[in-house]
Amino acid sequence: MQTVPEKNRSANNWQRIVIKVGTSTIVDAAGDIKYPVINRLAQTLSQLQKSGYEIILVTSGAIGVALQQMKMVKRPTDIPSQQALAAIGQSYLMAIYNQSFAFYQQHVGQVLLTYDVFNNKQMLKHTIDAIEAMLAQHVIPIINENDVIAVDELEHQHSFGDNDRLAAIVTHETNADSLIVLSDIDALYTANPFIDATAEPIAVVTQVTPELMASASGSSDLGTGGMATKLYAADYLMAKQRQMVLINGKNPATILDIVAGKAIGTLFKGV
Repeated sequence: MQTVPEKNRSANNWQRIVIKVGTSTIVDAAGDIKYPVINRLAQTLSQLQKSGYEIILVTSGAIGVALQQMKMVKRPTDIPSQQALAAIGQSYLMAIYNQSFAFYQQHVGQVLLTYDVFNNKQMLKHTIDAIEAMLAQHVIPIINENDVIAVDELEHQHSFGDNDRLAAIVTHETNADSLIVLSDIDALYTANPFIDATAEPIAVVTQVTPELMASASGSSDLGTGGMATKLYAADYLMAKQRQMVLINGKNPATILDIVAGKAIGTLFKGV
């Protein structure tokens, strides 16, 4: 496992930052929407934007939000039902974001993507141009996968599989300085901290080794990601000479500390 001491972390000189929010950050285990967390996220990102940073938000949670709206306690397994929930939840999720950001006088714009966009140079250019135009107008793009059509059963490859991968690709393709991933865990640990009392947090990772990948486990009941998908995202970004930070999303204001260079969570940074 390749790590370096926490003291080697230093202040960040970032300008464009992608923030990724997992389902577990905005929907609790009982399926209830965490409105205070979403409000604090909107406040934090609005503050960063008004301070001169360019902010892109990649969000999960459409199906998790729809389950609450439709009074369903369990995510269905069949694809059509998941597509329907994605359609219901995405509109409500954006309504929540719009209302939250509007309180801080911050405009946002919705961008729904499929994997095909990144395999088509013209589609990718149009997408990046639209995102650049929003950023130039001080608008925060809110990106999610288009889950209504992004299913593995279609003839072509349409699915990212999880939004950690989507966020990593967006970070690279928009030339962002770093990705900050909000999760339900404080950092990457030497073992699963939920079952191993001896597990210790890792401050900095400089290489995602096979041993590190083998130790990754666990996922949210409502979402599709887990630690393994975050490590894949980190590995992808480090190969592109970019950084990723993994933090707990229960208090989104922690993002401000990360931008200021404080040693919180796990920093993935190649050497």
